[in-house]
Amino acid sequence: MAWQYLAGGALGIRERLKQRSVILFALALVAVLGTGWAVFELTLSAGLRTAGQQADRRLALFDRTLEAIIERFHYLPSSIALASDTRAVLLDPGNAETREAANAFLSRLNDTAGAGEIFVMATDGQVVAASNWWAYDSFVGENLAYRPYFEEAMYDGDAKFYAVGTVTGVAGYFLARRIDGENGPLGVAVAKINLGEIEANWWRSGELIGIVDLNNITILSTRPDWRYRPIAPLPAGTFAMIAPQLRYGPKGARETPVAVDIWPSRGVDFAYIADQSTDTSGIFVVDEMRLPMHQWRIISFTPAWPLFRDAWIAALAAALAIAALFLIVALLLQRRRMLAQRLADHEKLEQRVAERTEDLHVTNEALRTEIAERIRAEAAERAVQGHLVQAAKLASLGQALAGVAHEVSQPVAALTTHLASAKLLAARRQDADITQVLGHIDRIVDRLAGLTGHLKTFARKQTAAPMQADAGAVIANALDLVDHKLRALGIEVEYRRPLPPVEVAGNPVHIEQVLINLFTNAADAMAGQSVRVLSIAVTDADGAARFSVSDTGTGIAPDALTSIFDPFYSTKSAGEGLGLGLSISYGLVRDMGGTITVTSPPGHGASFTLTLPLAHAAEREQID
Repeated sequence: MAWQYLAGGALGIRERLKQRSVILFALALVAVLGTGWAVFELTLSAGLRTAGQQADRRLALFDRTLEAIIERFHYLPSSIALASDTRAVLLDPGNAETREAANAFLSRLNDTAGAGEIFVMATDGQVVAASNWWAYDSFVGENLAYRPYFEEAMYDGDAKFYAVGTVTGVAGYFLARRIDGENGPLGVAVAKINLGEIEANWWRSGELIGIVDLNNITILSTRPDWRYRPIAPLPAGTFAMIAPQLRYGPKGARETPVAVDIWPSRGVDFAYIADQSTDTSGIFVVDEMRLPMHQWRIISFTPAWPLFRDAWIAALAAALAIAALFLIVALLLQRRRMLAQRLADHEKLEQRVAERTEDLHVTNEALRTEIAERIRAEAAERAVQGHLVQAAKLASLGQALAGVAHEVSQPVAALTTHLASAKLLAARRQDADITQVLGHIDRIVDRLAGLTGHLKTFARKQTAAPMQADAGAVIANALDLVDHKLRALGIEVEYRRPLPPVEVAGNPVHIEQVLINLFTNAADAMAGQSVRVLSIAVTDADGAARFSVSDTGTGIAPDALTSIFDPFYSTKSAGEGLGLGLSISYGLVRDMGGTITVTSPPGHGASFTLTLPLAHAAEREQID
């Protein structure tokens, strides 16, 4: 019965552990999804906010351009109203001489001003004089009383109106002013401004821009097919109401809207445009600026898919990062449980051994001594095995780092290509700020490419063939690979590259490995010092090159100088080193025909001297 009770208890524990694992997995999944969602929302909100700010700046620039063009001709109706020739023809429209004088005056004035057309209307809407009086599509003789700008000018004194010309068929912006006489109004002076210039400028900018009038009809746009179409669906009664004004030409406004639908979301307006062109089809972010003086709105359409794409990428990256963090925590907890289990098993084993040896202690002291010696041997074996396992892990980490360096080099090359394209675009737009930022990024990418190149070279399998290396290049590569550690510890490097270059006989990767070990040991020795200076020097004499690496650390104790190159000998704290770096470095230097020595005067840090034969000296020895 007891064994059945124990078996049932074990099953209950396993069930509870299984339920706990499922709950933890569910919580981790919720955390990953929640993090991804939060990052998506934050990134999308930031992107929409940035896009809105950029659109506002663009719309403000377009507004200033539009106002500058209109303001350039704003004086024309007043000038026409004050001219004596204009007043004369309005007082006596049937007089041929006054009519010819007025036509000539308007022609000369328009030649100077450069407007589309200028003309004068009588109180009944009849055009009595115009700058294009000589053309086949002249306004002279046309009755334009139905135009809203005529009625508004006669009533208010001034009027502004955008419409397609019923005579010329050319769209323009009409500026009208009433001409007053002694006994009341004499007529209306009108200047027609051709806004084709601003449309051409907008089209060259590559933006999706449109100007919408008070009827919600697009009158100007960078897309010609958007012109005279409602920006969004309109009631059918609106088209019937505006048709008599002939504002949009004989055919009137088209009923097909530019945007199928416009809706608010996330604090901005989105629009869906169905178009045959991929550039103007899809979902767009809508920004607008009101022009109350003209009763217009300037509307900008920014593609939304790049913003959503960036938000999804950021969300996926954040979710993967959180998932990786949870996985690392799970692996650490699993390892901790395994270590605890091993320690428990070991304690049980020790207890059993102690119990058995206690029974034999009195009768067999020799056996007890032998057991103690065996325990010490096992402990030493475990220590050596732990060192070897750590060394194997570091070797695996080095292989993985080489693979990472190889994989990183490809996106770095792609990033370099995209940066070059971005520089061309910035230069084409003459944006100095973006060019400067791209220059900084380019230097960072070059730095990253250089580091990955060093890592791949360092990890490459070496041959036994005779090799030679540039001492300056080897030192520079080694410094690059430990630069992050030197910077983190605030270590100042004193080094001057030898000129002319010093060529040594030896494998450059092995020399880099030795120097990296020396630089790392020096950095660790200076970690707690107030003055942290790493001094590096290269000299050549008597057919050999000498690399000197000195630090301002704590130095090496005199009794440790004789054992510092022995395997598994280390002066660092437990867990911070294997004691193999200097031993391996000693063997590599010896295989290259060189020597490595160390001196450490009390209170002055340590100084390692690496001596290698010069390349030309080694070649002479081979020839001899």
